[in-house]
Parts: sequence; structure tokens; C-alpha cells
Amino acid sequence: MVARSSTHYLILLSLMVATSIALAVTVDTSASDEAGIEPVWPDQVGDWVGDEIRFCQNPKHQQIYTASQLKDLNVCPDCEGELASMTLIERSMLPSDTIIEKKRYTHPDGRTLIATVVMSGRERASIHRPERCLVGQGSEIATSHTIQVPMEGRGPLDVRILDMLRHVRVQGKPHAYGSYYAYWFVGRGRETASHNARLFWMAADRILYNKSHRWAYVAIGGNRPLEDTENTYRDEISEFVAAAYPQMVRGE
Repeated sequence: MVARSSTHYLILLSLMVATSIALAVTVDTSASDEAGIEPVWPDQVGDWVGDEIRFCQNPKHQQIYTASQLKDLNVCPDCEGELASMTLIERSMLPSDTIIEKKRYTHPDGRTLIATVVMSGRERASIHRPERCLVGQGSEIATSHTIQVPMEGRGPLDVRILDMLRHVRVQGKPHAYGSYYAYWFVGRGRETASHNARLFWMAADRILYNKSHRWAYVAIGGNRPLEDTENTYRDEISEFVAAAYPQMVRGE
């Protein structure tokens, strides 16, 4: 009897979820330009100094530059092709009104990290689950977990961390290198480190309020020394996010 009741419950729950998704997709909604953050990384975060990353759009070149290397942020200094804030592949795959900014941050002690923000366009198809595109070419997700980053004047922010491993051969010998990728999603008045929770809130906004707000996907990535058994890289993530994110949040 218990098993049958559980089965009926799961069937009912599945139908409710399927109905919600169908309504979210088919209901005519009013797209909104409202967003929870400004899609711009600050120039400086504590002791970290940022340098915007630009990508050559010439299919035969596709080199990567930082703003400090350029006289013109829009023109490639080598092939005179167009420079943009996203790669040629990203530009070809994402809706044209997607906004992306990437910065390379450098700390006085030599540490570096890459910060990315992607804001969805009108089609809301610019954001996907990060795990989909991070694996391959020798990279794998070793572990994943969520931390809470203390934020001044408010509750903590949930941030999802993927501990990455990359396997390469150096002089014929196998080597492994560690890195991290930390991310969360931001909507108008909402924050979550869960892709499924983001989809739920998107559906709820469509069904209950007939609105489709712009969501942003915020991420940072850096080195994770495999000998770091104390996981001090998490402190780097927490300190950087706590200092950077408040500068990006939009007021009510």
C-alpha cells in the first residue's frame, strides 16, 4: 500500500512539473529588461586588479587579448579584425542580445583568476548548466559542492564550486592539474546556485506574474593546487565574491 501511494505521488508530482514547464514555455509572457545585477565586473576588487578580455572574431585568427594590450578595444592589433567580449563560437551560438563580460584579475602575490558574467537576452536561451561545457579535452569534474559566502548587511550567498582536474602529458609523463569553477545565478530579486531552482523561478514568474526577467550567470575560475589539502582556494573564492558581487547588484 505504501509503495502504491508513493508511486501515485511521484506520478502526480511529475505531471505537475511537466504542466508547469509546458505553461512556462507556451504562455505568452511580457519580456522584461529588469535584471538583478549590472553585467559589468569592477575594475578592482580589493587587491585584485581586473583587465577586460577581448576576442578576435576573425575565423582564421581568433586570438585573445586583454584591454591593457590594446589601443582600440574593438580592433584586433594583428589582423585588424573585429574584437568582441565573447568568442566567435559563443557569438555564433548565443542570441544576439546576450551580454558577456570577462575579466582577468591579478593579485599582487601573482595569483590570477578569470571572472565571467553572462546576461540572457530576450529569448532567455543564453544560460545553461555550466557542467555541460566544462568537461572534455582532458578535463573532468572531480567533485562539486556548495558554499555559503558571508555578505555584509545581508544573508549569505550560495555559490556552487566545481573542483576540476585536467590530465596532460609532459615529456611523455602523465600530469594532473587542479582548478576550480565557482558560479551562481541572479534574477530580479532572486539568487541561487542551483540550475533547477533557476528554472523553477523562471517558470513561476511566467505563470504567476506573466513576466520573463533577465537572468545572469556569474562565475569565477582559478587555480586549485592539488597539494592544497586545507582547501584554502575556497577562501580565495569567498573573499573575492564578497568584495566583487555587492558592486554589481542593482538597487530596488
